[in-house]
Amino acid sequence: MIERDGFSQDAHRYLDGEPYGDLGGAEASAADRLTAQAREFAAGVEPFGADLDAAVMAAVRRRAPARRPGRLEWLLAPRTVNVRPVWVPVLAAAAALVVFLAPHRPAPEAPPVVAARPVTDTVFVHFELAAPRARSVSVAGSFNGWRVGALAMNRGANGVWTATAALPVGEHRYEFVVDGTQWVPDPTAHAVVDDGFGGRNSVIVVGPKGLVRS
Repeated sequence: MIERDGFSQDAHRYLDGEPYGDLGGAEASAADRLTAQAREFAAGVEPFGADLDAAVMAAVRRRAPARRPGRLEWLLAPRTVNVRPVWVPVLAAAAALVVFLAPHRPAPEAPPVVAARPVTDTVFVHFELAAPRARSVSVAGSFNGWRVGALAMNRGANGVWTATAALPVGEHRYEFVVDGTQWVPDPTAHAVVDDGFGGRNSVIVVGPKGLVRS
């Protein structure tokens, strides 16, 4: 497996959203973290102003070549011509003949309409963490771009934090984020893997009928 920029070819395909082969848990976690950082950076970039589009279109119009009128437009365009009245019907007949002899091109057929099918392969997953001294807890993982606070948890009276999310079928990596800074793996997770940054990611496998326990 050839490596490039610290990632294998399978990792590059994974980052590009293409089919990939054997990808280790540590490399997948590092790729997910890199994707999350890129999204946060893109969210902070200010969009271009509306005046940029107007300036670009004005430059395009200035560079556009002058359009030559077609034959029919030339015949029908008003102009000052010193012609005897007897030629007027002749010119009108010639214009009608040009229109009659012009080849007829059928209108292109519209592409078939394909109805989008709703995504139904999702399962509701319940997350739970006992942290009575925490002020806030959220779940960040591969299913929400590793965004802190994207899935906030609710505190119970006994100090147990809970949250429920609809996850697609497949394998997901996640961690609990306590007080916005402390990353904590799930002590009840099915498995844990190295996150590539010296920590551990929890792993959960979702099947069509619920959680899959190894």
